[in-house]
Amino acid sequence: CSRPPPCPRARVRPCPERAVAAGAHAAMAGSGSDSVGIRVTSGMLHHPGTRSSGAPLWRFMLRMDDQRRAVEEDNQQATAPDGFEAQGDGWYLHPKHMILWQSMTRAFYRFEESTQSVVEIPVQASVDKELKMTADASCVHRHEKFREDRHVIVRDLAKAAQALKMPIDHLAKPVALFAMYDGHRPAGSHAGKSHEEILELAPPTCAEFCARNFHLKLLPRLSDFKGPWSDTAVVSAMKESFDEVDADFLARPGNSPDGCSAVIALLTGSRLFIANVGNAVAFVGEETDSGDLRVTRATVVHTLATARETMRVTAVGAELCHDASGCQQVLCSPQQDDGKVETLHVSRALGNRSFKAAVKDKDKDKDPGEAEAVTPPTPLIATPDVSVTVLGPQHRALVLGCAELGGLPDTFVAEVLSKRHGRPRMACGALLQEAQRREVKGSLATICVFLDWSPPPPVGPVQVAEPPAKKMRAEAGAQAKGSQVRCRTILVKHKGSKEPVDTVRGNKPVTRTLAEAERILVECLEEIENKKGPIFTQRCKAVSECNTCLKGGEMAGDLGWMSRGQYNHVVESAAFALPIGHISDIVESDEGVHVLWRIA
Repeated sequence: CSRPPPCPRARVRPCPERAVAAGAHAAMAGSGSDSVGIRVTSGMLHHPGTRSSGAPLWRFMLRMDDQRRAVEEDNQQATAPDGFEAQGDGWYLHPKHMILWQSMTRAFYRFEESTQSVVEIPVQASVDKELKMTADASCVHRHEKFREDRHVIVRDLAKAAQALKMPIDHLAKPVALFAMYDGHRPAGSHAGKSHEEILELAPPTCAEFCARNFHLKLLPRLSDFKGPWSDTAVVSAMKESFDEVDADFLARPGNSPDGCSAVIALLTGSRLFIANVGNAVAFVGEETDSGDLRVTRATVVHTLATARETMRVTAVGAELCHDASGCQQVLCSPQQDDGKVETLHVSRALGNRSFKAAVKDKDKDKDPGEAEAVTPPTPLIATPDVSVTVLGPQHRALVLGCAELGGLPDTFVAEVLSKRHGRPRMACGALLQEAQRREVKGSLATICVFLDWSPPPPVGPVQVAEPPAKKMRAEAGAQAKGSQVRCRTILVKHKGSKEPVDTVRGNKPVTRTLAEAERILVECLEEIENKKGPIFTQRCKAVSECNTCLKGGEMAGDLGWMSRGQYNHVVESAAFALPIGHISDIVESDEGVHVLWRIA
């Protein structure tokens, strides 16, 4: 034959699908030796069922071997999350949470008793790109020197946890914590003395202690388990944190008789956990199909006005009596050495040590060495009720408040949240002002959180990167464009300001409280929103205590062009966050309280 023999280096590109299938079949056909069902002829590889041209299947075999080795190396390098114990065959078990982890898939599973099989646990999706929060708080203290109520706002709990070396990056984002501690003290502890005298004798400490320590009890629990957190596990962690912070407060030296109700909201991803003890309240605002805002109460009131709490405290032998008005049942503490008996209006609370005194074993006939140290349940407990809400675009607001806000009608709260959406400080002020109008007693405090949902970014084709020079010019232009803003301001000082002096009106000392200063700005904002014309300028000249209000004409209150790092950090952040033409919420700084209007 005159036709030359084929060149040994000549190769015909095979069909990838056929080659991979042939390679997989060859791998399955192997018996552990070098023979895998492939024969070599004249430098060409042939396999039964392949094209007669001869495909280089050895290359695919080598590629499959490399992939197999890579998978095995990854499995060897893959370390199980902390707390998981090896069970064999790549399975690991967390004994506390009873959750499995597989090294091959690196996924979490739970065992289903009904089907006797393992089911993969879906990962909680983060919604930090769709959900934006604006939160603020306001308070009115009954006594200037002492603070009975405390609030905590942690907008980024993951960042705080990282700083404390307790990472919780495994939780769905965003992760935020909002807490309200409503201080109280039992009646009858200092009979015949005024409220101010009682505070002087025994300053409140419980709310302050809980505000400083609760997150330090919760974060180690959330950080300990790096797997998926079920609703039940989060609820258990919050209950344990309540009990631990209460035990730590009672173990402190001293005899402080006070305590506090508490309502704490933990947000992780789209799940909202609200835990409460006592009579502090929480409202969740939800938009209806008609576009109106409706609020629901997400807390349980722990007083003896509810049948469940009355049954619980009477089951442990608690002594009940009526308050001074004679119309409400309250708890009675054991009689003290001086013969006094204290009463408490709530059945669950943090602190209040006189209602949580350890009860000694009544069986005195037993030998002390044989008697067991058993502490029966006390009528006053610190274990909270916890509700779970899966948030969606219809959820628009969250309010945490002291007990006094529980008397406000749900319709009024919904109206305030709807009218003040996006301005949490103004919403807080409106709620507290209404509570004061109803002549409630005691300190007042509230937190308002507004939820703004935006659709997730569309998933489209990957954009081609711009040339480096063009990209640098574009970024520089965008940065220069947003490097300055121009605002006008109304400033109202209070006696807690850095310089409580009205330099505009003859250097008069400022004696108003923070709440009174906020009320002035609320009235200004309401007038600006409801009237047309140069109302901002008029109100600025009338009430502002910033020297810029002395500027002539429409320049009154003009701060000029603001650059980063030029003004107070709080004012600067609020100014740069404002869209052009918009008026800000009430902004608090060391100078006082401000309202900003961005004009450029």
